[in-house]
Amino acid sequence: MADDAEPTPADLAGVRADVRAGGDALHAAAVRGDAAAAVQALEQHRLLCAHRLGPRGVQRWGQLAAAWVALDHPVTRRPDGRYLGEPLLVMANDYDAGLYNGDTGVVVDGPDGLVAVFGRGGTPIRVPLVRLADVRSVHAMTVHRSQGSQFERVTVVLPPAGSPLGTRQTLYTAVTRARSHVRLVGSPEAVVAATQHPAARATGLRARLDRA
Repeated sequence: MADDAEPTPADLAGVRADVRAGGDALHAAAVRGDAAAAVQALEQHRLLCAHRLGPRGVQRWGQLAAAWVALDHPVTRRPDGRYLGEPLLVMANDYDAGLYNGDTGVVVDGPDGLVAVFGRGGTPIRVPLVRLADVRSVHAMTVHRSQGSQFERVTVVLPPAGSPLGTRQTLYTAVTRARSHVRLVGSPEAVVAATQHPAARATGLRARLDRA
């Protein structure tokens, strides 16, 4: 795959299969109302991008993944936009609800209707949908936001070879999110560029020394 080329259907076959398999597991657990299984299904596969926007960004690839899952599990949204089996990402700390920036969860069925469940390493936390604040759907996330998380399988959408985000640290962070399998989507040039490009750290030390 060339650095500026669009992925072909063959390039995407493995990604699509992982996304749909994860979607199947997530939806089945959500329908059963099995909070623990739903949270576990979130860790089956994760799609990671260095960029938020653009051809290699979270927005585009998240929409693509959502469309693949919807082929098997058509979405019926509530008036508030939430739907059964929706994977969720918390975007800001909500101390009253016990949720923190970067937490992930799922909308599952319950005795009184749909409810959001979030995993924090123990018994899943249940939060009424009306109580959710800054939360969005998550079918893909940035490499940066994935720090501290682990997934069974990971697909990394590499930035172009000339991207400032294509660094050794970004690549290392992305591939070490996986427990058993990593897939890279991108060009050989992008891989080489990332391994040879350390991240610049703007500490301000040089400026302080110059003023001393």
